[in-house]
Amino acid sequence: MLHDERILKNKFAYFFAIIFVLCWMIFFAYNMFKIFLRGYGLAEEYTAFKIPIYALYFLILPLLTVTFVSIFKESRKMFFYLNISLFLMIIFHAIIFYVKYQRTTSPATYLFLYVFSNLLFVVGPVVLINYFKHIPAKSEIENIGKHND
Repeated sequence: MLHDERILKNKFAYFFAIIFVLCWMIFFAYNMFKIFLRGYGLAEEYTAFKIPIYALYFLILPLLTVTFVSIFKESRKMFFYLNISLFLMIIFHAIIFYVKYQRTTSPATYLFLYVFSNLLFVVGPVVLINYFKHIPAKSEIENIGKHND
């Protein structure tokens, strides 16, 4: 049961935030497992950006993990960690985009798909989660009749 000091407006927002963060955690954990434990390494085209990609892996996954835990603890720091993770994920995707953009035959199509997929799968959900942020009323009188759970 959610208590009065909840961080998101409704139960759908909690569910959506949990699923979003969990899916990205699985994605980054799977790739880290493949690269670091199984020894697959990065593709040869990414060798120039090896250190930034590894650094971003080691920054994004722990931030997503802390965000996931903060959702259940109902800590307001969840938004801070989520937004930092978003910023780092955009940098990560920009590096991947830059490398693949140089090798593509139709750059306009690839640019459109990159922007569309980032808006749909990364930026859009984070903006939606931030939109569902619960801002409590300043006094109890303003809150009468509005608290429905």
